[in-house]
Amino acid sequence: MATQLLAVRPLANQLILKSPSQDILVYGVVCGIRPERPLVPVSWDNGLAKPVKTLQKPVGSVIGTGIFISPAGILRGTGGSVGLALIFWVVCGVIQTCGGFVYAELAVMIKKSGGEVTFIHDAYGPAVAFLKVWIIIFFLTSGSAVVAVIIPEYLLTPFFPCSGPPILAVRFMGICVVFFLIAINCLSVKGPTRFAGFFTITKTIGLIIIIVTGMYNIANGHTTYLANAFSTGNPSIKLLPIAFYSGTWAYGGWDTVSALTEEIKQPQRNIPLSLVISMATIIIIYVLTNIAYFTLLSPEEVLSSSAIAADYSVKALGSWSWLIWFFVSMSAMGALNSGIYKRGRQLFALAREGVLPEIVAMLNVNYYTPIAATFITLIGLIYLVEDDIFTIMAYVGFVENIFDTMTIAIVPYYRWKYPDRERLVKVSKARSRLP
Repeated sequence: MATQLLAVRPLANQLILKSPSQDILVYGVVCGIRPERPLVPVSWDNGLAKPVKTLQKPVGSVIGTGIFISPAGILRGTGGSVGLALIFWVVCGVIQTCGGFVYAELAVMIKKSGGEVTFIHDAYGPAVAFLKVWIIIFFLTSGSAVVAVIIPEYLLTPFFPCSGPPILAVRFMGICVVFFLIAINCLSVKGPTRFAGFFTITKTIGLIIIIVTGMYNIANGHTTYLANAFSTGNPSIKLLPIAFYSGTWAYGGWDTVSALTEEIKQPQRNIPLSLVISMATIIIIYVLTNIAYFTLLSPEEVLSSSAIAADYSVKALGSWSWLIWFFVSMSAMGALNSGIYKRGRQLFALAREGVLPEIVAMLNVNYYTPIAATFITLIGLIYLVEDDIFTIMAYVGFVENIFDTMTIAIVPYYRWKYPDRERLVKVSKARSRLP
């Protein structure tokens, strides 16, 4: 049966309506039907109405590959000081949580899915949103290629302990993983959320193993590097930006929930609540995980490691170290799944505003998923031909930070321009007001 698509456009700035059964409805018009025809309700319930499901999104998005692979960045930025590095893990987590509250206020006020691209379009107009959307399509999708390579590398490395897995096998398997996750995102609205729950469980198990073994090591007196946490290293203010960049990157993904406003029931309650609980949990997990690393690994070993979780697991688990390799790959797959889900919704939201071709703003009438918008994320696979992907992402990250700053600036701008606009979530100097 041929694929049928449904075009969905905003109507009177009211995108979230509730039926008597409390299902979330997004109202739109069927593509090709005359305007005078009645509107068609489209059910778009992905299970995010439940607070537990909503919590899975930030946890599944934030806990990706950062905590497993590159804590070396923060340690390098703090001049090798273990104690200062642990403090920076907390500071960066708090900074990203504050950013999450800013996005929560905008998401609940604007009442549209899409996250920062929707906020930018609403505040600065279609021209700036157009620039943002093409950065997403041609540059930010490169993150999919990076994660797609990490997954097979960690899955296959135990089978190639001497030489490492063949690069062609890694790339082919990475492509297969991306197509598999895109299929899940296209064929089911609830599927990606269910997979996010599974990946969250697997990555949490991996972190629990690391934390428990770390506590065991402390109980057995492996505290040399922790006891001298603030006496090691040579901190320099010139290196601190490296610590901030690495830390904020490790906490990346906190904005996923704000991109799903229309798919969350009671967003004014569930979005801030999920941010508080999930980010507090993640900060605690990250700090405990880093403490566990330093029970067996010296600061020099951490700085020279490209896969710290793997190096730690070899010392802590011995022949069972493959468990951590498996959980790291599952963590990366969870991050990739959340990235595809988020980017697809962002592109769908912008196409609905006319920034992209109309076909990108269409939903499949059987699955109610933005298939066309989701398939655009495949463009990121082009970056698999480049070996030094991280250099490209460093430049893209600079541009992304510019748009992040522009998004945060919307809050004071709107409070000045629209002082009477309803704000069910309001970020003040020190608090968030919930209804």
